[in-house]
Amino acid sequence: MRLILLLSVLFPALLAAQHCGYDFASIIVVHAHRSNSATVEPRLRITLLDTNNLPAVINGQEWNRFRPNDGRSTLPDRAWQPHFERYSGLVFPFAGDNYVLVVPSRLDYSGYSILVQDERNGGVGELRRTVVPITNNDVYPLCGRYDDDIYPPMEGRPNFAPVDIMLQTR
Repeated sequence: MRLILLLSVLFPALLAAQHCGYDFASIIVVHAHRSNSATVEPRLRITLLDTNNLPAVINGQEWNRFRPNDGRSTLPDRAWQPHFERYSGLVFPFAGDNYVLVVPSRLDYSGYSILVQDERNGGVGELRRTVVPITNNDVYPLCGRYDDDIYPPMEGRPNFAPVDIMLQTR
């Protein structure tokens, strides 16, 4: 009898529990800039590479392309992460004007890396192709933090900082 009473009290509370829109999701933020400037370089192709140096996939689906945090597509490929299309302004305010990629939280990103390519000017840009390894500390949980202007410190982790990638000219 007590069990039925307890369940009848708890069941409505369980139904009303709210979940974050980014449960089990994290973000990688990239600040790609020329070595002589702190300004983010526009229109770059930035790809997350897995431990085999191939574009990362989950269940056969590509989810490896970073995009500008401004909420608009500056790239012709809109098939990846289409939810960004509904935003105007910064999608993740704490990420600033950098490039972002939403990734699953539960993966081990040891051995992963980020590939930056300048494909402007007919596919041959003026910046060198750059590959930078990342660690699990470069992946930040989004739930409860995605709409913050400043990413709050987390116990046991370094403070939020984008992956800084300095680009060299050819």
